[in-house]
Amino acid sequence: MTAGNPPTKGSPLSNETVLIDQYLKSRQDARDTPLPDDIAYELLAAQSVLRDYQLSDEEVELGRVGGGMDGGIDGFYTFLDGTLLDEDSDVLSQNFKAADIRRHADIDVWILQAKRETSFSETTFDKLESSLRRLFDLTLSDSDLTVLYSKELIARVRIFTETWRTLGIRSPRITVHVDYVTKGDCSTVGVPVKTKKRDLESMIAGSIKGSLVDVRLIGSSELWQILSSEPEYDLQLKVSPYVPLGEAYSGLVRLADYYDFLSDGRDELRTNLFDWNVRDYQGEVTVNRAIKDTLNSSSDEDFWWFNNGVTVLCSEASIGADSTFTLRGVQIVNGMQTSHEIFTALRDTDSSDRDKKRSVAVRIIKTQDEDIRDRIIRATNSQTKVPDASLHATEAIHRQIEAHFKSHGWFYDRRKNFYKNTGKPGDRIISIGSLGQAVTAIGLSRPNDARARPTTLLNNPSDYKQIFNTAVNLDVYLWLAAAQRKVDAMLTKEVDAYIKTNLRFYVSCYLVTRQAGFRIYNPKQLREIAEIPFEVDSTTIFHSAQRIEEIAVNLADDEEPDWSLDRIAKNRGFAEAVIEAALD
Repeated sequence: MTAGNPPTKGSPLSNETVLIDQYLKSRQDARDTPLPDDIAYELLAAQSVLRDYQLSDEEVELGRVGGGMDGGIDGFYTFLDGTLLDEDSDVLSQNFKAADIRRHADIDVWILQAKRETSFSETTFDKLESSLRRLFDLTLSDSDLTVLYSKELIARVRIFTETWRTLGIRSPRITVHVDYVTKGDCSTVGVPVKTKKRDLESMIAGSIKGSLVDVRLIGSSELWQILSSEPEYDLQLKVSPYVPLGEAYSGLVRLADYYDFLSDGRDELRTNLFDWNVRDYQGEVTVNRAIKDTLNSSSDEDFWWFNNGVTVLCSEASIGADSTFTLRGVQIVNGMQTSHEIFTALRDTDSSDRDKKRSVAVRIIKTQDEDIRDRIIRATNSQTKVPDASLHATEAIHRQIEAHFKSHGWFYDRRKNFYKNTGKPGDRIISIGSLGQAVTAIGLSRPNDARARPTTLLNNPSDYKQIFNTAVNLDVYLWLAAAQRKVDAMLTKEVDAYIKTNLRFYVSCYLVTRQAGFRIYNPKQLREIAEIPFEVDSTTIFHSAQRIEEIAVNLADDEEPDWSLDRIAKNRGFAEAVIEAALD
């Protein structure tokens, strides 16, 4: 987006605007390195409109595309059945089979434009309409679009268009959400802006046939309402009959009641209930087809006869009238496939026909003991084949890293959003995946792999053993996380999103290798270096990024005339060239 203007035109400042500014200031003050004001506002707007997805700050940052040649778009996100997609998601791999995804899967696209102005503009809608008409045109190639749009924006859009192409034969249900966020007052919006809003909706519906389109104006009042509303942590579930077993309960839940438990009230799945689940939804695999067949059966046989059921963990549980449980801190740690299939089957059924007098078996376990939680997660997933990588968060080494980080004012998010939901500063929260990327880029000198495999890096057992090893001192893990985070924060200020995405791991690898004076093969080599905090200034960061980009251009001239930075950044030869330059 263009640089934010002082609020001198449009509506006068409202109380909500003042409160939002104060909220932003408090977030900025809590950061080690404050973000530029425009970027801070963009990210706040994105986190707010995407709140129901319970994304981490890192995931929100992934979709930010504002800057030069952004086409009037500051954020672009694609979700498949409630899961955020990235460039290494399975659905985008060459070997992916569309048949592995259920028919009528949900593809949700969220597009954000956020401005710190105090009004809504017709020209913003004109720019969005022009951009999205081209970006959603499947006949246009990347080279056709790079004349007008940044490569980072095109890359984010391609995640959607390639998913759309791949799943087209499965008749996905596509919904496009466009949110235009300002500090304005929606009640004062005139007819011209409303007309442009309808024009944009019509254009998108025409470009993506059969899609649902939702274009919203979000002013200060609406944004503050989202920010000030409390997340719903207490959920109710009717379990009848049930058997109490100490701090645990086992019983049956009518499918209609379980659907209400899973639904957010808008017939959307509460995906945050599965944040601690050890696997993602597997789609149209054999076991899920069997669950679906059982749900769709017209026989009198009950569903729970043929299904292992669901395990629910909670921090608090109380039982009211009619065997209704009120649960706090809810996580479904086993039974994700069952839950998805029940939700999908009943959502596609008329509400009056949802209760076929059938039930699902549910176990509710109340505990605040983290060790017990981890043991339950491992035990309830040991009967079926689950990739080892999915269970890593429960391992001792990650609990040790979490405790060590916490003692130094950092927060290791082995349980997604645990620290975000308790109000810890976002730039001090490190996910398992982010730490894995930092160790890979710096401690293993493989920035190409850290860049190429943002969400699948830890799936390979041999890679995992190299990255998370008890022989590596805990101080080294903290040092690597802090170093990468500092590089990221400074790059956000110095370069555009496309350069940052592709060079962030190269810059950190380059700087640490230069500081060490030797090639780094194992993070254990950094033990002495980690005794001193990683310090670097913005000028050094900028010049390092420039130098690395020059290496990429030279490599492309020699080997890949048809090049792009995102392609080069995944190349092992580029990583070797950068390491050699650091040691020169």
